[in-house]
Amino acid sequence: MPFGLLKKRRFRHRLVRAILASLLCILLGLISTIWQAASNLKLTTHIRMMNARQLVENTLDSANHAASVVKEHLGNPCLEPVELQLRMQVAYSQDVRSVNLVRGNKIYCSSLYGNHEENIHVDGYTNGMLYLMSDTLIRKGQPLIIYRMVVGNDSIVVRLYGDHILSELNVMSINLPLGLAVGNQQWQAHAVPPFSPDMPGYLELASARYPFRIVAAIAPADYAHYFWVFSRFSLIAWLLLATIIGCAVFRWSGRLITAEHELREALELQEFIPYFQPVVCGETTHWTGCEVLMRWSHPTLGILPPDSFIPLAENCNLIMPMTQALMIQVRKQFVPLAHLLPKDFHFAFNISARHFKDFNLVEDCRVFIQAFSSNPIRLVLELTERELLVADDTTERLVAELHKLGVLIAIDDFGTGNSSLKYLQNFNVDALKIDKSFVSNIGIDAHSVHIIDNIIDLASRLNLQTVAEGVENEAQATYLKEHNVTFLQGYLYGKPIPMEDFARQFYS
Repeated sequence: MPFGLLKKRRFRHRLVRAILASLLCILLGLISTIWQAASNLKLTTHIRMMNARQLVENTLDSANHAASVVKEHLGNPCLEPVELQLRMQVAYSQDVRSVNLVRGNKIYCSSLYGNHEENIHVDGYTNGMLYLMSDTLIRKGQPLIIYRMVVGNDSIVVRLYGDHILSELNVMSINLPLGLAVGNQQWQAHAVPPFSPDMPGYLELASARYPFRIVAAIAPADYAHYFWVFSRFSLIAWLLLATIIGCAVFRWSGRLITAEHELREALELQEFIPYFQPVVCGETTHWTGCEVLMRWSHPTLGILPPDSFIPLAENCNLIMPMTQALMIQVRKQFVPLAHLLPKDFHFAFNISARHFKDFNLVEDCRVFIQAFSSNPIRLVLELTERELLVADDTTERLVAELHKLGVLIAIDDFGTGNSSLKYLQNFNVDALKIDKSFVSNIGIDAHSVHIIDNIIDLASRLNLQTVAEGVENEAQATYLKEHNVTFLQGYLYGKPIPMEDFARQFYS
């Protein structure tokens, strides 16, 4: 494909990814904002309904108190002392319009008219207690709440002004009208139609003390209005975030395309650096070697672990020169310190199947070993199983050449891969590394311990050395020592550290 067309196609792919990422962000933002707005509207409405319920209950408490005070006069003749007591209850409460004594279904004494007779229809009262009506005598049309306290066959009827309650309902109904319902009767704020249970979004909150309910209904238009008034700025923020994410995805997609170029550039700039983790003798726990681990000193992302770039380096056929660069750095740092290193100190490098197809590995190992001729060291190559190593003439000759140089070959993370036993059968290896997933379960999981025992027994039968990775506490170390593991490695003896810090240990 011509470079120009390839470049255009890559650009389109990056643009599509960026647009899809932005649309996904907008969709998530829209769903999140709508859900939050709806939840807030329901919560706000519920709080206002609770406040309205409390308001009505407080008003009815005034009526209950007035009725309780005059209860002792019920059945007494409507004389001046009784009338005075009724009028005093009206004077004490701004909500009370009148207090009336009732015999049967007829008022016989009133705080307004004194000795006065008026029929009442107790059947219309909800639970025999509450009734909503309009004033027909003094201030026609004024809303009244009737509270009735039943005492035997008689009762006390307290009439309350409803203006205050309706006014407070109007104030509480800033974005959504509320209503007061008593039985089938209902008052609504803002003169809206009565609320019905079959209306969309119908809500009600009943009082546990008096037979009334606060009602409301949240229609789809109410959600839309609330969303626009209170949540539009959140949606704008999501749009801005979607734009930022789209740009980031577009740029990140471009980095993916040039990842190989970035790896090659990092190799040229020597950004791949060695970290060292000590390996100790299983008998004495003295330092007897180290594992050299590759890290990427990225100029913007900092120190990156090998899992983030080694697989890509293998796919790009860069793992060989990267390993070679690592061996060169180690050689230059430690050759001047060769006389300070313990006898038979070993350096272990991780290699993959691709290394066994390139005879340059033999030459790199030869140069490395010969550089320490003044105090010979041992070189260990730890074979990882990220890629399958196929036994053929090339690999057999390469392994033979490495053994002639005195290079030791170990199988890394033995027991976790699919080809560990096949490697033992097809290649002449020298050591097995027990994976840290088994070591960490010593004293915890019996199965892991059995696996370790089998690996140690297998190594003993094949006359192979053993290295236990991930040793983190003394209990693990004691068990491994008792079972004659050759070398121990883990945080108990030291974490991976930069090369300069590791070399500094030999000056002390």
